Order: sequence, then structure tokens, then C-alpha cells
Amino acid sequence: MIRKFAALAVLALGFAAGCHAQVPPASPGYQVVITATAPVASGNWAGCTTSAPCTYAFYAETITGTSCDPTTSTNYKEITTATSGQPNSRPSTPNFVDPNTTGLTRCYDVETVQGAENSGPSNVAGPIVSAGVPLAPALQTPTPSVAQLEKRFDAVGSQPVMAKKLPAPSGLLAMATR
Repeated sequence: MIRKFAALAVLALGFAAGCHAQVPPASPGYQVVITATAPVASGNWAGCTTSAPCTYAFYAETITGTSCDPTTSTNYKEITTATSGQPNSRPSTPNFVDPNTTGLTRCYDVETVQGAENSGPSNVAGPIVSAGVPLAPALQTPTPSVAQLEKRFDAVGSQPVMAKKLPAPSGLLAMATR
């Protein structure tokens, strides 16, 4: 009985220890979708037209507290600027997705850009709190260890008995009938 237990325990642990776990990729995280209302022509401004199109510059500030700075603060940084050889990424509609907000609290504003001219900043949206990705649990070494399961003692003679893997089944059997 002890021999069978030792062999089965080592076999089971051998399968568990011999398997390679696949680690899933980290969660892609959270993003914030920012939507504004496009300005309409007013006074001496003709509005956004085909001949004078507009783009939108979105700004964000990351905060640690619970209130946003006024839009005049230098803490707001444009999040729609061109990056390392990429073309300007300012959208032509007043909608933008801030893709990497996991675990951050951010405040936003937006400006209309037409040619070389920028409007003043919009009102502030926020603070917007994005949840953080949960922390992974810490694995602990399983007990008993493989070394402890490899040797068992025969109850009668107190001689060590080495456990062996059982052979895997060989092939499938199929039967045809008429």
C-alpha cells in the first residue's frame, strides 16, 4: 500500500512539476474616452470649414489629490502631440481616447486649433479616477517537496523503496462493426 501511494504521489507531482505554466499577458489596463462639443461659428469667427479645418489639442494633468488645477496651470500637458517621427495625432473631431490611464487620476481640457491659432482652454473635466490593475498573488513552495515524496519506507523491513513513474498508456484501440 505504501509503495503504491509513493509511486502515485511522485507520478502526480511529476506531471505537476513537469508542466510549463503559461503566464497570461498583463491586463491592457484602462483608458478614458474624452468627448467635447465642437464650437460653432460666432461673431467674426467663421468656424471650422473645409478650407479652414480644425483639429483639437487635448491636455491632461495627473494629480494625487481630489481636485483639478485651473486650466491656466502649467501642469496640463498635451496628450495629442506628435511623437518621435509620427505625424501630429490631433484628432479632427473633438473626441479622443487617453489610452494609458491605469491607476491614475487625471484632469482634462481641450483647445480648438485652426492653422496656427489656438482657442483658449475648455472647461475642465475631472478628476477622472482609473482603477489600477490588481496585484498578482505570491506563490509559495508546495509541500511536501519532490524529495520527500521520492523515498518511502517499507513498513515491514524499514527499507527504502524508490518510487517509479508508471508507464503511459500506449495507443488507442478501435473496433469496427458491420
